[in-house]
Amino acid sequence: MNLALFAWRPFAMGALVALIYGTALFGSTYLLPVYMQMGLGLSASLVGSILLPSGLVLALAIPLAARAADRQPASGLVSMGLSLLALSFAAMVVIGLQSSLWLLMAITVIGRIGLGFILPSLNLGAMRGLDKALIPQGSSTINFVRMLGGAAGVSLCGILLEWRLVARGASLTDGPPSAARLAAFDDVFLILAALCGLAMLAARHLNQPVQPPERIA
Repeated sequence: MNLALFAWRPFAMGALVALIYGTALFGSTYLLPVYMQMGLGLSASLVGSILLPSGLVLALAIPLAARAADRQPASGLVSMGLSLLALSFAAMVVIGLQSSLWLLMAITVIGRIGLGFILPSLNLGAMRGLDKALIPQGSSTINFVRMLGGAAGVSLCGILLEWRLVARGASLTDGPPSAARLAAFDDVFLILAALCGLAMLAARHLNQPVQPPERIA
């Protein structure tokens, strides 16, 4: 890894956003099915049916966002995506044991739209202005940092969930779904929303006009 990449502030801030993006993407991919099954008491087949539309929406959102990234500032698109993702996490607190499944589906779709806006815009914004010789390394580094965030995100969500379950006096497996168990999940979703807010601060620097680094042999 060529550390000269991180002398380019938009790239350094993009790497931070990629780290948090990976944490939110993989963490929520782990957390949402557990939440629906253990927190809401839904069956595995029903959980799959709820999550299927959000996956399809994500697949459609990515190419649309890629087209927009060629014409719009990367920081604006990334911030919009992070805002939608944070909104979807924060909105989980309104879900209760008697809530409509359509509401739950709509919230997950909003989050996936946000994820779709982030990925292509983030890569373009982080690497725009880099020396051509650094672009292949920049792409590899962004992908590595995103996967690193993903690995950390799954572990982080598991640790946070266990912590909040203990703090709420609840258990993930003992007894039927309860308000205390849902509250523990809500705490973790709010922490993920706060991480997205932190990433929004970093995303503001993606378009900063500073001198890019020179290639280091």
